[in-house]
Formats: sequence, structure tokens, C-alpha cells
Amino acid sequence: MNKFIIILLSVVVIIASIITAVVIYNGEDEEQAKVSIKNIEENTTNTLNNTINSDNKNVIETNVKEVRISPNAFITFKEIYEGCGHTKVDFVEVPQDFVNLSEDELKDKYSDWNIEKFTDTDIVLSKEFNGSCDEHFIVKDVNGVVTVFRIKEDNTEEEYQVTDIATEYLTDTDKLEMEKGIRVNGKQNLNQLIEDYE
Repeated sequence: MNKFIIILLSVVVIIASIITAVVIYNGEDEEQAKVSIKNIEENTTNTLNNTINSDNKNVIETNVKEVRISPNAFITFKEIYEGCGHTKVDFVEVPQDFVNLSEDELKDKYSDWNIEKFTDTDIVLSKEFNGSCDEHFIVKDVNGVVTVFRIKEDNTEEEYQVTDIATEYLTDTDKLEMEKGIRVNGKQNLNQLIEDYE
């Protein structure tokens, strides 16, 4: 039963009780009228409570809403490399085709990733890899220019970036370190080192 019907029924019962009380009061002495009114009030209250309780048994709670990805959400990808012990983290805006996906639907798309966190605006996915990450670098002086090499998993070096920074303008300490090669882990640390030389 919906609330409108309950309210309407309550009003009708109350009006009927008042009318009955007035009729009884007029035909009985004062003491009997008070007892009759009290009985009518109790019967009305019991009837109303029974109606409300029976109505509540049929109510199904639907307050639980499934969390869905918002258009302004961000996804954090955490790549954990067992070979070097580093964790590579990337933040990306949620792609348009991911908007309104549930956690289960996201699991279907990234079945080999672990969902560490899932809210409408913040998602964290992680995955473990056996090897080493690709963010191990060594910075050297090559022909008078600061040059960056990526250290591959087999410890060989491949040229990654040739800067336009001349080593002749660096401090003597920096020049000595460049001769040995400066090892750097992570692109952020690499960018900071190069900025320090500029």
C-alpha cells in the first residue's frame, strides 16, 4: 500500500472515531463515554499500526546504487616490476567508452589487472610483471653533448635521447660523473637531471 492510501485511511478512521465518540458521549454518562473513547482510540491505533506494518512487509529496499564510472574520472595504472622492484605509475583520463561502466564491466576489459580501488571518479588498477621496467637510464658525455641511454633488461644500452646541452659548460664534478655515466631510474628523475644541466 502506498503512503497516500495509508494517510487517507488514517484520516477516515480518525473522523469515524470522533463521530462515534460524539454519538456515544451524547447517549452515555461521562464516565462510560471516556472509556468508550479510550477503546476507540486504542482500536484506531492498533488498526493503523497493523496497516502500516503489513504495508512495510511488502517494501523492498532499493537504496543501494551500483557505482559507475563518471566522465571526469581518472584511472591510475600501477605496473609492478619484480625484476627491478620498481613500480611505474601512469594517470590517464577515463576514455569516453568507459563512462558508465560498472566495476564488473571494467573487470571484463582488464581481466589480467587487479582493481585496487573503484569509485565513480578514481580507479586504481595494478599488475605485476616478471622483468624490469623500461625506465633505467644512464647519462653520458658523447662527443661533448649530454646523451641519454636506456639500459635494457640484458644490461645493454640503447640511445634514448641526444640533448642539445654541451658538456663543456657543466661543472668539473658533473663532467667527471658523466665520464663514468650517471645512472637514473624513472623518467621524472631523468627529466629533473637534464633540467639541472640546462
